[in-house]
Amino acid sequence: MDSNKKYWKGLEELNQTPAFVEGSKGEFAESIPVEDVLNEAGLSTKTPRRDFLKALGFGLGAVSLAACNRTPVHKAVPYLIKPEEVTPGIPNYYASTFNGQSILVKTREGRPINVEPNPNAIGLNQGLDSTTAASVLDLYDESKLKQAQLKGQDVEWSKLDGEVVKALNAAASSGKQITIVSNTVNSPSTLAAIAAFATKFPTVNHVQYDAVSYSGIIEANKASFGKAVVPSYNFEKAHVIVSVAADFLGTWLAGEEHTQQYAKNRDYKSLKNGKMSRHVQFESGLSMTGTNADARIAIKPSEEGATLVALYNAITGQSLAGATANKKAQKGVALAAKELVNSKGAAVVVAGSNDVNVQVLVNAINVALGAYGTIIDLDNYSKQYQGSDSSFQAFLAAANQVKLVLRSS
Repeated sequence: MDSNKKYWKGLEELNQTPAFVEGSKGEFAESIPVEDVLNEAGLSTKTPRRDFLKALGFGLGAVSLAACNRTPVHKAVPYLIKPEEVTPGIPNYYASTFNGQSILVKTREGRPINVEPNPNAIGLNQGLDSTTAASVLDLYDESKLKQAQLKGQDVEWSKLDGEVVKALNAAASSGKQITIVSNTVNSPSTLAAIAAFATKFPTVNHVQYDAVSYSGIIEANKASFGKAVVPSYNFEKAHVIVSVAADFLGTWLAGEEHTQQYAKNRDYKSLKNGKMSRHVQFESGLSMTGTNADARIAIKPSEEGATLVALYNAITGQSLAGATANKKAQKGVALAAKELVNSKGAAVVVAGSNDVNVQVLVNAINVALGAYGTIIDLDNYSKQYQGSDSSFQAFLAAANQVKLVLRSS
């Protein structure tokens, strides 16, 4: 590696702007100019002993005086009536959930300090991803708003509530649409509150939108099976898995839950019993899932659909147009199709694309493999992602007619 390379945190450091230079002065303690004293000129200076002792005494006095600052007072306020379940110094644990994961929240005197998996959540998602583990940091974010704001100005909650109620009543009386925009809501209490809100204001429309969308899977399942849901997957029952850009051990759907299922057929005991699963991964960038695959074939993102067309043709014997022309992908498809067909009923294909047409093709492949009812479950479906891209686009198209938008996060 070239040791002469220089790295900058920003243009301010690169250009050494006056503000950056001034701000960086206090970053490190300035070194004492010992060399200036110990050089030949410094040693040859004739400083009287009396002056040296004066300077030494003044220095010791200044240091002693600086150490006499009064220590700040930190008051410990005791409980008037101590809660029975709280003992200072001993943490409490509360069962909770986040992103569909069963978790335990460690608290001290009512303050959450750590999130960990809940080992007692039998039959539920016991995994823990990085987002959930870091979620506790949001509680202590200093940049959070300290109170309600109206038009960028701090106001009391009562004033903000009054303005919202006034706007809601005006919109309802004139028949204007009121839209609640939120991410996926699966809390029964929150859904009940939204239903009660809609009862009072009949023009309310609730739009769910997820930043990481799985709307393509939802719409494809509606087109294929009449069920607008994201199915649940059980990779423990799969002997052969083919993934096309779906990082199901990482960021795709419930990666931590899939990891636990996947690992049960990937250890030495599985190999000894002849049940170790086979895994083929088609993807562009290297993912967590790709690093664990038995065979990984690199394809472009634009080739995902064509790869699935070739896989569908190889499995069903059809001749759909648009199959991939990538030679390496063709070889990988032939290998994957052979193993999938030999393990019908215990084989599955997943894709990370949010394209409805691609997911419809994946559904057709899995129907041919008999994956539904064993590995893929449309009845006990996942409720983590219910956002609809089409509903959100319709909301944006009609945004000029929307009187009031309520955002929930």
